[in-house]
Amino acid sequence: LYRSLLRAHTRYLPNEMRVLGDAYIKAEFRLHRTVTKPEQLDNFFNEWESYLDQILMTARAQESISTGSLDESKAAETVFSFGKELPQNLDLSAEQAEQLAKLKDEATNQGK
Repeated sequence: LYRSLLRAHTRYLPNEMRVLGDAYIKAEFRLHRTVTKPEQLDNFFNEWESYLDQILMTARAQESISTGSLDESKAAETVFSFGKELPQNLDLSAEQAEQLAKLKDEATNQGK
């Protein structure tokens, strides 16, 4: 899974997003190396598999549009993009809010 995620980043993400994403993947997998609770591990791997599926689905759709096998007007009916909007009323712990703020700062500074 780890290698598949890094390969997908290399193949499908713009360089700025890839650098940030690779660092995040490496840090998360490093942090979860010592986790022993099966339910935590299941959740961790399920979320990363879902993320990988999203990248691959989006990349396939973008490739289909660029080759002309998928009409752009039909693609607009389905959201093909990286990431997702968070609801405004999302309840985050202080640690989660801090991590999200750091991620936002890194993403903002990456483009400069």
